[in-house]
Amino acid sequence: MNNHSKLGSAVLLSLALVAPLSATQANTLFLVGGGMKSCASQNLAACNAAALPVNLAEGSRTGLRFSLSDDNLARASAANHWHSAEHAKQALQQLQRLAKRLGTDPVSKSSLQQALREQDDSNDWYQSLSDQQWYLLLDRLEAPQLDDQGERLKESTWLQYNRDPHTPQLVARFTELAAKAGDKADGEAPLLLVMTSSARDPFEAHDFYLSLFASAGAQVRWLPLDASVQAARRDRACDQLPRYREQVQGNAERQRIYPKLAQAQRAHCQQPQLGLELLAQADGLFINGGDQWLTWQALRHPDGGDTPELALIKQRVAKGTLVVGGTSAGTAVQASGVMISNGSNLSALRDGPVDAPPPARDCDGGPACDGLAGDQLTFNPQGGLGLFIPGLTDTHFSERGRQLRLAILANQTQVPIAVGVDENTALEVSGNRWQVLGQGGVWIWQSALQRSHYLRPGDTATWQADTLAVELGQVNSGPHPGPSIEQSVQLDTDQIHQLAQQLCQQQGTLAQGHIDLGDSALLVSLKADGQTHFSPDPSGCSYRDLSLSIVPYPISQEDD
Repeated sequence: MNNHSKLGSAVLLSLALVAPLSATQANTLFLVGGGMKSCASQNLAACNAAALPVNLAEGSRTGLRFSLSDDNLARASAANHWHSAEHAKQALQQLQRLAKRLGTDPVSKSSLQQALREQDDSNDWYQSLSDQQWYLLLDRLEAPQLDDQGERLKESTWLQYNRDPHTPQLVARFTELAAKAGDKADGEAPLLLVMTSSARDPFEAHDFYLSLFASAGAQVRWLPLDASVQAARRDRACDQLPRYREQVQGNAERQRIYPKLAQAQRAHCQQPQLGLELLAQADGLFINGGDQWLTWQALRHPDGGDTPELALIKQRVAKGTLVVGGTSAGTAVQASGVMISNGSNLSALRDGPVDAPPPARDCDGGPACDGLAGDQLTFNPQGGLGLFIPGLTDTHFSERGRQLRLAILANQTQVPIAVGVDENTALEVSGNRWQVLGQGGVWIWQSALQRSHYLRPGDTATWQADTLAVELGQVNSGPHPGPSIEQSVQLDTDQIHQLAQQLCQQQGTLAQGHIDLGDSALLVSLKADGQTHFSPDPSGCSYRDLSLSIVPYPISQEDD
């Protein structure tokens, strides 16, 4: 039995009576839903091939490389890295066999994985590794990539050659907001700080984000603060930072691959004032994607209290001199009330939310995982960073069909407002005014009313005195009587979003989706009434005040 608090079965979305927030939001946030499409040396598919100069990526890192050298094999199979001496011996045998096939020259991750799958008996060993074991193994096999001068190759981005127009727009807008917060003169570059604390390997993400915002004309610095730094500081053990990186953040031997960055992080661990000085000077702070629970631990104490860094961030944001942005996990961590940390729609519907740290992705619900499965919907009752005052934040939203899990969590934790941001899209929060930029839209759920809204670029919302007002930008109208829409929908896809879009474009009154759970079924109903407004457009449809409900649906039984 686990000791986590479950909020009960979430098959039905119940009306939640919520206590209003007393705080008034006065900050500027830029919340990206993940999925930005940046032309980069490690993502040339996002570049406009016709415009891209030949050999532009030469001298840049184009991907990680792994070597099966004797030194790497010895490190990777060291007995202290495995559960037993027998496991270490087995790892060495498998890696030696792989080295005979691939040689010792560096290879890509995909080549390494493919060889493991194809080699007799190796696939079984590969499949038996936990996620943690696999990633740490990769870290120990990673090969440094150096240029002719012995300097580390870095990932580069070139937004001027981007195929997608939205990502450059989002990057430029955040940079513009930072310049405004810093009261910069025309043409004067703002100072942006980047935190890569959401990543298992914060060092690997460093180059991408610094290059990304530099391409928009900003001065960019890395704030090397993560969960491992905070843990080492608490124990007064910054000289043992590599051990904390492995135990807390989940990476190994980063000082071998990124010696200068590791040295900088150790200095920040030993001298916290270095980070505080950067935060005092910065005009903008951007937090990367990955795992919001890791960034939570980077900026909050274990008891939920603010670290000095978060306290300074909040102080400067409240004064309007610092804008905070993030993508994916960097958006999810901004939540107030509670913070979503993991979970699928299926888990939300079957088990409900659980107050617990997120389980490992490969957890099976056994004792080692404290009874939690890898897809369990979990949340932190202490909230995220608390910068998005109205409530919950979620990402990759319409694309992964996260409406149900977000509404269930908001209802059962009595959070008044929950927002889900689509990929390659941003919700810009300036004081009490919200607007949408980018490719998709932002879904808003009001728990007390059991109503949803979907805003696209050109639409706005205002959150003031604990009240949400939505204003659709285009000419809009209410629903018209007509036939209802009925279809099957699959969880964790965009089909619920598409169902709502179909209803919106037709300006109908009812759309229903049937969800087959195997041993049971549910009916999702989207209903429009006199309060509903639609704003149809060929590129997408905005709406406000569309109700959402979920009820059990009888499974038809064939006669014996």
